[in-house]
Amino acid sequence: MRYCLACLVLLSSFLNCQYVQASEVLAVGTEFAYVFEQTPDGKFVGLGADIVRALAKQNGDTVRFEIYPWSRAQWMVENDQAQILIGPYKTPQREAKFGFARRGFYRDYMVFYARKNNALHWDGNYASLTKFKVGAINGWAYGAQFESMRASIKPEIVLTLANGLNMLNAGRVDLLASNMRNTEAMARSMGLSQDFVIVDPVMDTQDGYLAYCKNAMCEQLRQKYDGAFEKLKDSGELLKIARQYNVRTP
Repeated sequence: MRYCLACLVLLSSFLNCQYVQASEVLAVGTEFAYVFEQTPDGKFVGLGADIVRALAKQNGDTVRFEIYPWSRAQWMVENDQAQILIGPYKTPQREAKFGFARRGFYRDYMVFYARKNNALHWDGNYASLTKFKVGAINGWAYGAQFESMRASIKPEIVLTLANGLNMLNAGRVDLLASNMRNTEAMARSMGLSQDFVIVDPVMDTQDGYLAYCKNAMCEQLRQKYDGAFEKLKDSGELLKIARQYNVRTP
């Protein structure tokens, strides 16, 4: 009898150890300048990557990163192939697919870009955009006002930001809807920094989040990481990391 009890105690201890054992978290996304990037030697860097590492460390988890096209990364989290999606803006459609973190971790200004030699004026009225050829990047969210007028604006959909900048440069669109963070980095890498100007006023602001798959385990992970994020924010570490990458925070 004592032998059986001892076995049960050992089994219980083993199961408890297995339960609390650190898990591996897969975080995916696409290339977002200063938020989630991969260096030539394979290291994942950016505000989002550093935050996920910090949250995983607080929770005793190990974390693995992978970069995919944006639609593929979203599909993976929606279908439980990965636990965390790095950097999406929040929309009602996405909230139906993902469990969003309580707080955003970076803030973007959504703006229109025009060619420098063909600077256009926009009065801030979205209805007036119908007179322009507007480029928009596939899968990007531009804020409630733009999205509510999308059917009237009828934007030209481009696959990537680089494609959009090339189309703007070639005069195939009059305006390109984008965000300052990504566009400034991309235009610089393409040698086009001096060719475009921002059209005032700012379209909108968008906060970027960590988003989680919607199964029960991911919901537990989200709650734990939300708590860890508050500690990161209150300690001042979040602001310190954001300043390192020159990324705005909410």
